[in-house]
Amino acid sequence: MVLYPLLNHDDLRRWRACSRRFWLYRRSEHLATAKLTGREVPVKNRADVSAEAAVVYGPGVDAALRASYPLADIIPPPATQAEWTRALRQTLHCLDDDQVAPEGWAILGACLTSEDRAQARIDVLTCGERGLRLFKVRYATVGDESDVDTAAFWTDVAARCGLRVQSVGLLLVDADFIYPGHGCYAGLFREVDLAPVLGSRPVAAWLDAMRACDRGPQPPATPGAHCTQNGGCEFTRQCAACTVSAAQTAPDPLARLEIVGHDLASELRQAGHTDLHSVAPQTLDNTRHRRAMRAIQQGAPVLEPEVAALIQTLPYPRHNLRLDTIGFAVPLWAGTRPYQVLPFQWTCDVLQADGQSEQHGFLAEAQGGDPRRAFALSLLQVLGSQGAVLAYNAGFERNRIRDLARLFDDLAPALEAVLARLVDLFQIARAHYYHPVMAGSWSFKSISRAVAPDVTLTLDETLAPSPQAAFAQSLQHGLEAQTRQQLRAALQTHGQQQTEVLRRMVTLFETAAGGQAQNQRDSHL
Repeated sequence: MVLYPLLNHDDLRRWRACSRRFWLYRRSEHLATAKLTGREVPVKNRADVSAEAAVVYGPGVDAALRASYPLADIIPPPATQAEWTRALRQTLHCLDDDQVAPEGWAILGACLTSEDRAQARIDVLTCGERGLRLFKVRYATVGDESDVDTAAFWTDVAARCGLRVQSVGLLLVDADFIYPGHGCYAGLFREVDLAPVLGSRPVAAWLDAMRACDRGPQPPATPGAHCTQNGGCEFTRQCAACTVSAAQTAPDPLARLEIVGHDLASELRQAGHTDLHSVAPQTLDNTRHRRAMRAIQQGAPVLEPEVAALIQTLPYPRHNLRLDTIGFAVPLWAGTRPYQVLPFQWTCDVLQADGQSEQHGFLAEAQGGDPRRAFALSLLQVLGSQGAVLAYNAGFERNRIRDLARLFDDLAPALEAVLARLVDLFQIARAHYYHPVMAGSWSFKSISRAVAPDVTLTLDETLAPSPQAAFAQSLQHGLEAQTRQQLRAALQTHGQQQTEVLRRMVTLFETAAGGQAQNQRDSHL
């Protein structure tokens, strides 16, 4: 008799997205480390990128849940079969206690295995008046369909184990919560009742279908949006054979029609074009689009010569400035809210008129508390009162400086004076430059590939997947001093690389070869 590994909610998520992914995963090496825990191995990048800052859980994530249930029994995530067995016994022991559960009691990480070979590690089990209350914790302001699926799966397992579940819900972060400090996170979470939607989840039928899929032949590949959502599928390469023909006929990604706008791209596609290589420049009315098309069709960047004179008017000293910010799902500093955009690092390359330059920077300390005042003071000291302050997409820097001015009345005049000196290199580049490698994107990473292809903006992923994740990790209590120093050094290097891109961009624009650029423009009109 062949016993297949137990099913858990991650299996359900994969199966719901793609039966082939579920089938492959059940036979993969991932099972050696992930299956026994009842959850996936944590992904390095636990950050959700917002418009202005990456949101990370933050060092206070465990303390926040424990503060909501101060008398909780906490069951660590098991990593082996033996640990899972111990966790299961510990869960049952906690549930079998005859004493009346006091207020603030819960089981965090309750482990259950049903007779039909399904297992669940439940975020929160606590007591209600008529039974147990089950919660899935989500460090976000809203849940999604997969959260409901998971909660329904856990409920089914709990019911099959003979537990009486009174209610099922999500614990979501209340964005209006203001952290008072001292670990007081009561009120951070708000409850969302899932009772109205649980009936739409036929968990028993899903489990039967998953078992049948698991025991059957490999399902066919069905490429689609699910292949790239939520971090992407780990078996994408094994599906490549199904999309060879599509890849062979795909348009040049550096010349895709959407570079000139979705509406015009639709018109061009209807006219028979697959990418911009076949489109005549004179058919476009937008100057910026024509510039991009010239660069794509000649396979070389286009730099309008008049940009040199514009850059030359910028006064010295020139301050190439980049800011790094973070938004903690669980606030770390008193007086801040979940997801609030908070600055933690600035880097500035100061170039004098004689060509001399100096690197300056600030990076918040782990034990320093709220870093915003020190951030503002140190930034003002370096920016002084003279010279241009150059930034890419400067609205971001403008908003952060305004935030600081609103927070510190005594620093407001000096901070507001900086706003008048800000120069947006994004607007200058957009109006005068295009490189084919940008593929229609004007993000900082895209422009850096064009003006400084040898400069690496990504951190060493063995340390952290993003600057925000690196900073959050550097704040963890008990972190080894060497690891913290490595993280801080990586962040400082990252900041210097960003300002290097800005310096290269300004140098390129200021030394634009007018005659050559003009000849290139004339020859392609």
